Amino acid sequence: MDEKEDKEIFSQLQQALPGVRKWIDRYVEAHAHLAVPVAELGFGRLPQYFDQSRLKNSKTVKVDRVQVPPLSKMGLPYFTDFEETLFVGITYMDTFFLAPPAHDCESTHFHELIHVIQWDILSPDSFLMVYAVGLLAHGYENSPLERMAYELQRAFEAGRSIPQLELQVREETMLVAKALS
Repeated sequence: MDEKEDKEIFSQLQQALPGVRKWIDRYVEAHAHLAVPVAELGFGRLPQYFDQSRLKNSKTVKVDRVQVPPLSKMGLPYFTDFEETLFVGITYMDTFFLAPPAHDCESTHFHELIHVIQWDILSPDSFLMVYAVGLLAHGYENSPLERMAYELQRAFEAGRSIPQLELQVREETMLVAKALS
C-alpha cells in the first residue's frame, strides 16, 4: 500500500472506533454476570507472575464461542479473515473470554492477562488502533501485541522466571505503540 491508502485506512479505523467500542462495551456488559476474577480460579503459577491486584481486577468469562466485533459491517472489510477465525480467547479491556479448549488452561489465562496489561497501558481506543494497525501490517501471528503475548506465554509454559513482567510489558507496549503510530 502507498501512503495515501495508509492514510485512508487509518481514517476508516478512526471512524469505526466508536462503533467498535460500543460493541465491546455491550458485549462485556452482557456477560458481566458470568465474569469471574482470575484470583478466584485457583491457578498455582499465575500469582508468581502477576500481582494480586491484577488477578483480582482481571476477569474471565467462559463462553461457547469467542466473539469479535462485526468489523466488516462497520466499514472495515480488510478484517474479514480476523472475524472468521475461531479464537480460543480474546480480551476486551480487563475481561477476557475463553472458548471450551481454554476454559481451564492456565497458559491461556497468562496470555490473556498480558493483553489486559496492554489494554490498561494504552487505553481502549489506543489499544484498538495499535492492535488493528499491527494486524494490517503484520498479520495475526506477527502482530506486535500478539507476538509479545505469545513469546511471554512460551516463557511461562517453559517455567522460566520473567522478572518485572508488568514493567516489561508496559515498556514493550509503549515501544510498539510509538512504532505503529
